[in-house]
Formats: sequence, structure tokens, C-alpha cells
Amino acid sequence: MAKSLFILGRNNYDQLKERSLNATDMFLDLVEILNELMAKELRSAVVKFYKIKFLHDFSNYMINMEEIIDIMDHCLVEPVEKINFIRNQFHGMIKNFEDVRHFDTVDKCHNELPDEVAAAHCILHQAVLFNETMQESLVSIVEIKTKQCARDVNASLYDVKKCLDNFVPNFFDQLLVDAYSENCEYLKVVNASMTDFTTDKWRNSHQTLFPQKWENLVSKLKEKAKSLYGNIQEPLYMTLFSANISSQDIVKALYA
Repeated sequence: MAKSLFILGRNNYDQLKERSLNATDMFLDLVEILNELMAKELRSAVVKFYKIKFLHDFSNYMINMEEIIDIMDHCLVEPVEKINFIRNQFHGMIKNFEDVRHFDTVDKCHNELPDEVAAAHCILHQAVLFNETMQESLVSIVEIKTKQCARDVNASLYDVKKCLDNFVPNFFDQLLVDAYSENCEYLKVVNASMTDFTTDKWRNSHQTLFPQKWENLVSKLKEKAKSLYGNIQEPLYMTLFSANISSQDIVKALYA
């Protein structure tokens, strides 16, 4: 019976680790896809602006298109790096939680107690205690780290607007684009998913609702992203495609 309890505890422990990794990956996948969509929207707005307005409205701030693209790439890189860092860190942390129970206490039950009934009772008690301690330790870490990583990712998305506004004042207002701002629909989805992600009850698998609620959306977004990436490989062409502008139009606008 004690052996069965130990094995049950180990299986529950592994299931909890798998559940936490899957939910975290799903959240980060969702944020990654939405971040790519926001970045594409922002790049498209710049391309459109140069096509339509050229430099007249931005002459006080921007010298040329190449310079602002360098500035944008600098500000857009943080969310991408943050998502990759958190994913690797979280996977490493969860995988480090291995079942390394030592049975010294169980041996003491055999060696120090007067009869088999007392020893059996002691062993069963230790089996339950081991399982509960292991599970509680991991659950606490998972709850803390999921909240922390979600907040870090969310903050890095909002920092894109601050970063760009520091380089080019009123950058978003002049582009008339909502990406990375409070009005951005993609960010509203990120905020909603983050709330669900951090309020999930990890201590009970039946109360962990995030995967069931968001799985379909993430799958559909992944499929859509794959089909788009399959048709258009180069980032420049992706930007031009989303802005409905050809490379010839860009050259003509810049050098006419």
C-alpha cells in the first residue's frame, strides 16, 4: 500500500509538471503570435506613412525610413527576447523538480519501531507526507512563477510604446496606429489571457481553466500564422503584403 501511494504521488507530481508546462507554453505562444501581429501592424503603418506622406509630417523627428526601422527593431526586440527567456527558464525550473525522495525515514520505521503494525503505520504516514510535501512545493513555485512570468511578458509589450515615444515623440499619434497602446485589441486579448492564466487554481486540475478556454484560439492563430509564413518568407515582403504596397511603390515614393 505504501509503495502504491509513493507511485501515485510520483504520477500526480509528473502530471502537475506537465500541466504547468503546457499551460505556460500556451500562454507564451498566444502572446508571441499577438506580438508578431502588433509588430507587423506597426511596421505596416510606417510603410504606409512613408508611401502617403513621405517626410513632410515627420521632418522634425525622422531623417529617413531606414533610421526609423532601426529604432523600431531596437524597441521591438525586448518582448521577443523576454518570451524566449521566460520559456527556457520556466522549462528548466520545472524539469529540475525531480522525484528525489530518500527513504531514510522509512528505514527508521523498520529499525526503531517495536512491531510490524507500528512500522506499517509509520511507512504509510511517510508515504502520504512525502507526496503532499512534494506536490505542495511544486504547486507553490508554479503559482508564483506563472504570475511573475505573465507580468514580465505583459510589461515588455507595453514598454514598446514607451521606448518608441522616447526616440520619436508622438510617434504613434502621427502614425494613427493603436498597436502596443491601451486601445490595441491584441493587447486586450493578452490582458484577458494573462488574468485567466494567473488566477487558475493549480492545486486542483479541475479548476485549471486556462487551457480549456484558450486552446482553440491559440491553435487557430498558429494555423493562420503558418499559412501566412508559408506564402511569404521574407520579413520585408510580409510587411509590404500587410500594407498592400509593392516594393516598387516604396522605391518610387522614396526616390521619386
